[in-house]
Amino acid sequence: MNCIIPSLLFGLMMMLSSTLQAEPFSLANEGLVLEPAMQDLGKVKEGEHLFASLLVRNNSTRMAQIVDVQASCGCTKAVPAQRILAPGEFTTINIEVDTTGKTGKVKKNVVVTDQAGRQATAWMTLTVLEPDPHNSTMPRHTIFDGECARCHVAPAQGKVTGKAIYGAVCVMCHGNHAQGDYAPDLTKLDDADALFAMISEGVDPRHMPGFLKENGGPLTEKQIHALVKWLLSLD
Repeated sequence: MNCIIPSLLFGLMMMLSSTLQAEPFSLANEGLVLEPAMQDLGKVKEGEHLFASLLVRNNSTRMAQIVDVQASCGCTKAVPAQRILAPGEFTTINIEVDTTGKTGKVKKNVVVTDQAGRQATAWMTLTVLEPDPHNSTMPRHTIFDGECARCHVAPAQGKVTGKAIYGAVCVMCHGNHAQGDYAPDLTKLDDADALFAMISEGVDPRHMPGFLKENGGPLTEKQIHALVKWLLSLD
């Protein structure tokens, strides 16, 4: 009997130790949760600021800290009301979207990161209505103006290769592999001159402005030639 009791105690201690060591792994799929994960913000006139909010919930049994909040574009601001959350506690993230230079269906996301590096993402859609074309006092903006320039102009500076240029200023509209997202598929185009002209001159100021510097864009002729060459190399 004297030998059995120590053995039982040792076994219990080993089980307890194993449980404690495994606890962090049991929380691997938990963390911050954004609600709703997808929402439609409705319609807004181009140039107006749209305001919305997200709920952030600490879906764990431990204190959580919001260490980073990133929006998909510089025209979107996302600011949390608080950054430290007790287990099960909620807070809000206040969203402001500047619709300047946008039109049609627009999709945005907000990504929240906690102290463990875990991320949660929420998506928002909105429809931007074009302004009255007869209103001559309405300023004409493009994605190269204001806050939009942070995403559509600055990243192109110093980029040399076509792939890098595409990743800097094209991917957010045409998708990771140029196969289309908000904007059309570019892999079907096989005319270098037509592609160069489209990128340089644009389609229209709101949907696809001219990216050549002489037309108000961020790219030099050399950069556009590199971009065209890379696009034509895609399958």
